[in-house]
Amino acid sequence: MATNYKTSVYTGITYRIIYFLLYKVMRYRYTEVIQNLSRSFPEKSYEEIKRIALEFYRHFSRLFAEIPVLMMLPRGRVAKRLVLEGATLVEQYQAEGRPVIIMLGHYGNWECLSLLPALLRCRVYGVFKPLSNRFFDRLMKKIRSRFGLQLLSMEEVPRHMLQRRLPPGAYIFVSDQSPPHCKHIVDFLHQPTSVITGTERLARATNAVVLYAVLHKTKACQWKMSLSLITEEPVNTAPFEITHIFNARLEDDIRQRPAYWLWTHRRWKNNLSAI
Repeated sequence: MATNYKTSVYTGITYRIIYFLLYKVMRYRYTEVIQNLSRSFPEKSYEEIKRIALEFYRHFSRLFAEIPVLMMLPRGRVAKRLVLEGATLVEQYQAEGRPVIIMLGHYGNWECLSLLPALLRCRVYGVFKPLSNRFFDRLMKKIRSRFGLQLLSMEEVPRHMLQRRLPPGAYIFVSDQSPPHCKHIVDFLHQPTSVITGTERLARATNAVVLYAVLHKTKACQWKMSLSLITEEPVNTAPFEITHIFNARLEDDIRQRPAYWLWTHRRWKNNLSAI
């Protein structure tokens, strides 16, 4: 109880400092956040947009405040920080010798994914894009691999999966990033949006079961990750069907709690060249 209290006090103080700097002083990407929200929710008034932006900066600041908690978290307390709903889905397909792909977006606290190896009885791989800042890149790799998450770059993962390693693992793809070149366009949050399609191509090539994941906060520094099935037969899906299902589910979650998504992310930076 004392440890929980100290953690809550620490994160509360840290959150307030970060929030003051990001929102009050730096106004970090504020114009971009307002533009993204306004285009995504044209039905909302400007006052509603500003309220969502305020909630987003509070959420965003708490994510930074929770990073030290993840750095120092003992293995025995992992289950108190991340509640996993749907773990039996992963275990069921692992028992059948099937690799599993977990798709999610920059929604909630995606850094909690580093805790999954402590909650699942299989190898867990995180597909990542290196950060441009070397210091933060090394720091985040250290945090993400603490509990056994094996990191693969986006260039490494196709070869790794196609080797059909045994036992099969679970591969985590944060799949709402903007691709460097236009692959496919979907209607996402009222905007034509270029999307990554490599995940579903890998699913077909390896016959991997595809799951959707979403993270919701339950209380201070605690998150619940819910897994649900997208498809267990990727080879029988139509072209881009998996991609469309993923983006539709992510959009539904964003509409329910818009402040949880990463609105500072330049999601539509390639739109003009993609249309």
